[in-house]
This record gives sequence, C-alpha cells and structure tokens, in this order.
Amino acid sequence: MRYNALPFFHSKDMNMKQFSKRIAVTHWLVFLLIIAALSLGLYLDASENTAQKLSLFPAHFLIGDTILLLTLLRIYFRKKDGEPAPANKNPLLNKLAAFVHYGLNISVIAVAVSGIVTAVTSGVLEAISAKDPGLIPDFSKVDAKEFHELFLAITVFLLAIHIAAAIYHQFLVKDNLMRRIMIKRFPD
Repeated sequence: MRYNALPFFHSKDMNMKQFSKRIAVTHWLVFLLIIAALSLGLYLDASENTAQKLSLFPAHFLIGDTILLLTLLRIYFRKKDGEPAPANKNPLLNKLAAFVHYGLNISVIAVAVSGIVTAVTSGVLEAISAKDPGLIPDFSKVDAKEFHELFLAITVFLLAIHIAAAIYHQFLVKDNLMRRIMIKRFPD
C-alpha cells in the first residue's frame, strides 16, 4: 500500500483548476444564507416588537438549518470531488488557508448546532407553538445562546480572514483565485 502525500481533500487530478460546480453552488449559497441569518439574528436581538420576533424566529431557524445541511453537503462534495492544488507557493500560507477553511466549516456547524440547542432549551419553540409573544424567553439567561454567539463571532472572524485573502489574491497578487470557486466554468 502506497502512502498518499496529498492532503485529505486534494484532487488526484493535480491539473484541476476549479472546484466542482456543486461545491461552488453550495459555497455561494452558504455565504448568502450566512449574511441573511446574521442580519435576521441581529434584528431579532435588537427588536422590541415581540409579535414580530415571534413570526421571524421560524425563518431564522429555517435559514440556520439550511446552512447546516448545505455545509455538510459541501464537505461531502469536497471530499468526493476533490479540490484544486493549493493557491500559494508558500507552504505556511497554504497551511493557514487550510486552517481557515476547516475552521469555517467547524464554526458554521457549531453555530447551527448551538442555535438548535438554544431553540430547544430556551422555551422559544413553546412560544411559537402557542403563538404567544409573552412566552418568548430572556435569551440572556440561556446558556446555549452564549455558545451560539461565541461560535458566531469565531465564524465572522474566520470569514473576514477568508474574504481578505480572496481580495488579496484577486486584486494584489492578480492570480484569478476567485475563478476557482465561480459557478461559471472556465476553460483550463
């Protein structure tokens, strides 16, 4: 049995220039849904209108559940389809990029799971079921909500690094890195 020195996800086809179309689609859907979930979550935290909150919680939960499902699918697709060779010539930067990608996947999953635990343990599901805004819990007293916010902060931090690196590659290095994750297919 021969040892494969390639990292776990790398394609056996070292000439692969783009992620598969399904990886690209799930990547951009997750990105857009994270923006939607974050915006809605911040709105829910700030809103004093309990009746409106009650009607918006299910949308926030649905978006979070969809993010979880798509992230797990993207991980599966990435394992099955492989990925292009590392973008950097510097091995340290490649390790940092891998760390950020793994960290993003783990933190996004942790945000979704902690959100589910928050919903289940806080009493908000009972408020929604009863259609009674008066039953909306004080989330500052829900331990799982603290973890949800912690994992969210980690996700936002890693996402900022990820976006900064993409901008750096695209506009400073000018290596067309963004083509790797575009849904549109480009000739090699």
